[in-house]
Amino acid sequence: MVLILASAGCAELPPGGESGWSGVLSPSEPQDGAGGTDADPGYLTPATPYPTATNGMASPTLSTPPQTAPTQDPYVTLYNRTTQFNLTHATEAFSFDLTAPPLIIDFDVEPEMVTRVKHAKSDYLDREYKDFTQTYPSEDSWFTVTVRDRESGEIVAEDGFGKLFGTDTHKRVFVGTLGDYLIQLSGNEVEVHVLMRAGGV
Repeated sequence: MVLILASAGCAELPPGGESGWSGVLSPSEPQDGAGGTDADPGYLTPATPYPTATNGMASPTLSTPPQTAPTQDPYVTLYNRTTQFNLTHATEAFSFDLTAPPLIIDFDVEPEMVTRVKHAKSDYLDREYKDFTQTYPSEDSWFTVTVRDRESGEIVAEDGFGKLFGTDTHKRVFVGTLGDYLIQLSGNEVEVHVLMRAGGV
């Protein structure tokens, strides 16, 4: 066997047991990460590993908002309707004996809009005459809520849109005293949503 190795031209192993072949470690030399004696440079601090879910994905944490009871309306709804007022349907009237004040009448008015083209001089740049388009509520649009004492006809409360009442499209009529009332809704060229409520019936 010795003669065969000598005839093959094998040289004696170098001191320390190294064979000289690249990529092969001596059994006596520890591999990296398997008990090596290299000094820790101190850049990293040992820490506990981050916990992971068993399925490989972190489960989201959902918080439930506290349950709040809805605030109940302390008033009784008497009327809740949207009505078109025009020349053929200009007035509605209702009688109501208010025994538990208040009586609250909220209304939102949508007037008929008119678009006109006005030929006028521009106030900017060349100041030439140009056509300007204007859109605004019709002058014939109006709405009135009138609350009267049913026996005497005296007006207890009144408000509206247009005419003498201005252009605010949302208003409220409030009656705070008990009584037997006649409630009248009148208007023209308007669509109105009216909500009437009272303290009790």
